[in-house]
Amino acid sequence: MDMTACDVCGKIFGATGRAVCPACRKLLDIVYEKARTYLRDNPKAELKAPELAKAIGEEVRLVEMLVAEGRFDSKGLVDEGDESERKRQKLLAEIQKNLAAPAEKAQPVVTYGKDRHGRG
Repeated sequence: MDMTACDVCGKIFGATGRAVCPACRKLLDIVYEKARTYLRDNPKAELKAPELAKAIGEEVRLVEMLVAEGRFDSKGLVDEGDESERKRQKLLAEIQKNLAAPAEKAQPVVTYGKDRHGRG
């Protein structure tokens, strides 16, 4: 585990992945929920980070962090359901392909005794 400074508050903490401490991760999740709700309630709004931050009453840097994390795209909200559905469909296609492939002929199991002494 590496020690790193949180990108949001600057506090030093042990990071295994993202450079955002657990307290700030919770804060970003709350800001994301506010932004998601606002964007879903106002689908025609074309906002940049400063306008969105002002509309939801949060700091611009927090909204910019969400954009940097990829939670929003250039059109607005990234729908996580679509991504998970694509992954699910890809996995399903792989499973169906494996089921349709002819099964390889299984080799009979030979035990030590049968192999060594002809008993089994």
